[in-house]
Amino acid sequence: MPALYIISAVIGTAALLYLIFIFAPSIVFYKKIFNKKSATPLDEIDVSKTYFAPFEKEMREAADRVESTYEMKRVGITAYDGVTLYADLIDLGFDRTVAFFHGFSATPIINFGMHTERFIAEGYNVLLVYQRAHSVSGGEHCTLGLYESNDVLSWVNWFDGQENIKSVVLYGISMGATTIAYAAKDITSEKVKAIVFDCGYDTPWNQIARDCKRRHLPDFLLLPVINLFFRHGYKDDLRRSAAEALKKNRIPAFFLHGTADMTVDCRDSVLMHESCASEKKLLLAEGLHHTLAFSTGDDKLRKEVFDFLDKYTKGDLKK
Repeated sequence: MPALYIISAVIGTAALLYLIFIFAPSIVFYKKIFNKKSATPLDEIDVSKTYFAPFEKEMREAADRVESTYEMKRVGITAYDGVTLYADLIDLGFDRTVAFFHGFSATPIINFGMHTERFIAEGYNVLLVYQRAHSVSGGEHCTLGLYESNDVLSWVNWFDGQENIKSVVLYGISMGATTIAYAAKDITSEKVKAIVFDCGYDTPWNQIARDCKRRHLPDFLLLPVINLFFRHGYKDDLRRSAAEALKKNRIPAFFLHGTADMTVDCRDSVLMHESCASEKKLLLAEGLHHTLAFSTGDDKLRKEVFDFLDKYTKGDLKK
């Protein structure tokens, strides 16, 4: 009897410790990851202690110039599940349009303020997409690119209905890159000429594991529980690979990643590039950080990106 009591006590204690240290933190982390993200204005974000700090002034000034110089038209569409999604369109009468898909818990102007100016200078209209469950777009849950990939297809359908838009480049950064990677195999529109995958991750599972490690949390204990919740709630798997999806991609693809990226390992872009079935190019930007390769790299780097895109989009511009 005492032995049975001891065993029961041990099991009960283990179960209690599991609830306190594994199950409960998993729930908290799960909600933090997948619940709707509110937008923080760029001028309220403190980047002084981040790798953004050296470029803070340039980023803020670019965002201010874009918002004050160009007329933005708010565009809304209905996604596959009835959710309303929004984007800001800068239509300057060019034949080419770039659609920017931002990263996790970001907004278009945060990720793409400097990009926008440079693409306009190259003769592109700009569509700044608000991903679902971010800022003004509808949806209560962010799924790190898995469900959002269907939204990419909804935006492509919108492009097909715009007679004045002749060719489109899809540009995704971080989660936005992974979002497009999942969708690429299902894009059949002839208007979509090329894709830029900028510092995307291969699987949400790996990316959450990295985030756990940065927070000194036991990813090997938390992730199975988080994924169990996710599979039950969203009928999908956080281990689904973007690289695997790109084996069926036929759209020309440019992969860009900074080698100093401490958020997403640049080996993910190498893997995605190797798997991609379309014409492709990989540029690893030495010493550049997460989401900053294009905007803070040199003119040679940007020329490589635009030279690649020009092969598929260059034409007589209407402006």
